[in-house]
Amino acid sequence: MTDNSYAKLMDPASERAKRGAFFFLMLFAAIIFAMWDLARFLWGHSVPATLSMGVGVALTVLMLVSLVPVMTARKKLDQGDDAGIVSSLATLMVVSLVMAGGIVYNWTTLTIGSGYGGIYDITSLWFLVHFVAAILALLASIMKITRTPERAKRERWVSYNVLTFWGGVIVLWVAFFIVFYIA
Repeated sequence: MTDNSYAKLMDPASERAKRGAFFFLMLFAAIIFAMWDLARFLWGHSVPATLSMGVGVALTVLMLVSLVPVMTARKKLDQGDDAGIVSSLATLMVVSLVMAGGIVYNWTTLTIGSGYGGIYDITSLWFLVHFVAAILALLASIMKITRTPERAKRERWVSYNVLTFWGGVIVLWVAFFIVFYIA
């Protein structure tokens, strides 16, 4: 019987190096988000009434609920269950599409002339770029698992990094919600 445990899959030094480089990219993204989030306070404007709080809350709840497929996919990844991983990744792809639609909808409710819209639009555009990247990464992982299962088994670190990326986007989205909708 083969051991498909997480530790066995991630132990080789080359896999740790790939994972470590990925975390530096995540740190870079977090620094960019922090810069734009802090710039929001420099303008000193309160949250405008035209910014849809309902949409912001709904998108934040959706992001937090998306932790369920992330945890399920990690569990299935550890167990070597490729079919379970595909369904969780597909769910996250749908969440990415809904989030992108919600961001674009919020752009229509907030004018740039409000003194709040410019930095909000730039920061949410950065999120939109991350959601498009997530959609492409999730699609690539799904295609790799379904079309080349043997290669996918050897390269589980890719799916692991996609799930880690999604977890980082969740944390950054919650910070974005607090800064732009509540503070």
